[in-house]
Amino acid sequence: MSDYLDQVEAQLAELTDRGAHRRLRARRPGLGGAGTSSGGPRPPRRRTEVLAFLSAAAVAAAVVAIVVLNVGTSKPQRTSAPATASAKHSAPQAKTTPPTATITQKITSTASPSPSQAASLYPQSFTAISELTWWLLGEAPCSLVGQQPPCGAILRTTDGGRTFSALEAPRASLANDLSQSGYSQIRFADLTNGFAYGPDLYATHDGGTTWQPVDLGGDVSDLAISDGEVYAIVSPPPGSAGRLMRSPVGQDQWTPVTAAGRVSGGLWVLGQEVLAQSASGPGYGPDLVVSTDGGASFASVPAPSPGLPCALEAQSPPIIWAQCATGTESGVWRSTDYGKNFVTAHGSGLPPLPNSAVFAAASDSTAVVGYQQLYRTSDAGATWMPTGPSGISRWTYIGFTDSTHGVALGYVGSVSQANQRLYYTTDGGQSYHLVPVH
Repeated sequence: MSDYLDQVEAQLAELTDRGAHRRLRARRPGLGGAGTSSGGPRPPRRRTEVLAFLSAAAVAAAVVAIVVLNVGTSKPQRTSAPATASAKHSAPQAKTTPPTATITQKITSTASPSPSQAASLYPQSFTAISELTWWLLGEAPCSLVGQQPPCGAILRTTDGGRTFSALEAPRASLANDLSQSGYSQIRFADLTNGFAYGPDLYATHDGGTTWQPVDLGGDVSDLAISDGEVYAIVSPPPGSAGRLMRSPVGQDQWTPVTAAGRVSGGLWVLGQEVLAQSASGPGYGPDLVVSTDGGASFASVPAPSPGLPCALEAQSPPIIWAQCATGTESGVWRSTDYGKNFVTAHGSGLPPLPNSAVFAAASDSTAVVGYQQLYRTSDAGATWMPTGPSGISRWTYIGFTDSTHGVALGYVGSVSQANQRLYYTTDGGQSYHLVPVH
């Protein structure tokens, strides 16, 4: 604890010396998703491991079906794109005024989270707008009359995790997978505007004092924020492919991004760059869709692992990182030309990893990936070295707010809500330190 606080103190002094904080780059969780993109660290996003490898062409469709089924029913936790874009991506985007707005009913919470509720939170989603200002969402004891567990609680820190304050949470159940109602992930664009989603969507435009449900006509499986716009992948009832939608962060005026076509996942947004995985084909789709003009147009490029889900990050466009399921284990790829050509980045020192491994890129050359053990590369995937604390049974999320600051969520011991812990890095993933939350 003392080591962690000493590091935060040193960073606060450094930030005071150099002035304003750097803006969020990444998102897991988001951070999206240190998410951010997508804020996020991205939905940490979880993908479950496929139990058997079927390589023959005659059974390829079966492999895709198994992976899609498992991923679709797992708890959504992925690295998100940045909630705010870096300075080089801060130019305003030309947008047409949406002709219609979604009508929502405002729900006002009357009771604040109790100190005991805040002290008992077990984090499952993270979002940030700078290296010092974060939000945590997690399961906590229900504090309002009539609430049924599981209940969610939200904590915010403005000093890099040294202290936390409790905020209101949406009056809905905390979901564990997309088959349930409620929400499982959180993203904030700034101190005022935030979103809780997965599968339902709730928005706050007063810093979390009140939350309102937003109906987009389907489940929200992914969400990313950048340059004053919030993007979401909305999946209509079963049998229909997802669509990409967006709204100004301060208004619930959602309209389809029609140029993207049908999409399945992999959402990442940073400035004018918008990435997603196309749903025009079997499974999760054989292609990625890439926009460099804020979603006005998209180019289609082959996915590194066609038909299987990918997590995408572009911290330094045109460089794109991709971590994708392959059928039995996940792989890491990297492109330097907006995805036209992907080269494997699964270099020496990186062992086989399950499809449910988590991934985050800190820069165009540095990334971290892992399942029980984290591995870091600083040479674009040519070599990987073990990093992070030991004793983690499963990492559920990693993400970066910039090239040096980031977080990770993992289970210490058995995989249970009470064993989930938050770790912080200030050196680009070379080391991680426990952040006391409860």
